[in-house]
Amino acid sequence: MAYDLKNVFYLGNLQEYPDSITSSGESVQPIDVSAYVDPISKGRAKGQGLAVYRVHCSVSTTAGAPCLAAETAAFTVGLSVKPYTSTGDGLTGVIAYGDLSPSSDLLIYGQEFIGQASGEGSPQLRPAFCAPSEKVPYVVVRDTIFQTMHASVAFEADVLTTFRMECAMISLDTATLNQLLRTQTA
Repeated sequence: MAYDLKNVFYLGNLQEYPDSITSSGESVQPIDVSAYVDPISKGRAKGQGLAVYRVHCSVSTTAGAPCLAAETAAFTVGLSVKPYTSTGDGLTGVIAYGDLSPSSDLLIYGQEFIGQASGEGSPQLRPAFCAPSEKVPYVVVRDTIFQTMHASVAFEADVLTTFRMECAMISLDTATLNQLLRTQTA
């Protein structure tokens, strides 16, 4: 498939992180993509994966405005195909060291946010430290993408984090499919 208007569609996810999240708080939220992925070849039909070409991320108040100057939160958010067994907000110890780093084969996208009251200046969403591209998309062959978050500084107020992925369904030959299945198994 080509990265063009005819083939690309958007998938989004929105998650509100409550002010009760502490400095060691985590969130893992599943995004079901099983309708777009079929890793089993049937006869002459090839397996199908979900190519994620670009990811857009926004952090705001629950009203959609920029985070307030009093926001203390500092956290890392990401999209991953790691098969987490625990999901929800306020988790602890679910996201392992390295899950939210570019060295993880399972991380599709990663980005950091640091609130103004944390001493870093104006509230800011830092540049993505891991992201797919139009030429080299991240091809998902698992049924679920997880939106993950790990806080290093507690939240002052509720924060809304949204993602939009530019995606296309692509056919995969057996060798490529097997390689992706091996890579996406934690």
